[in-house]
Amino acid sequence: MGLESFLGDSFVTTTMESVLDWGRKNSLWPLPFGTACCAIEYMSVVSSVFDVSRFGAEVVRFSPRQADLLIVAG
Repeated sequence: MGLESFLGDSFVTTTMESVLDWGRKNSLWPLPFGTACCAIEYMSVVSSVFDVSRFGAEVVRFSPRQADLLIVAG
């Protein structure tokens, strides 16, 4: 009884480079543009309590050229 017979067709193997490329391609880089108290709310979202990095949006860019998502709060 080998691993192939146990897992069947549901097991996928790949290289680490392919996984990292997929993650880079599908992650969001938000640009926060907040005024007053709404900017403070955004800071709490990227903190460890709510942990937005679960969704791949942990890299915050402060340049519209590098951002994928514009967050306008306020």
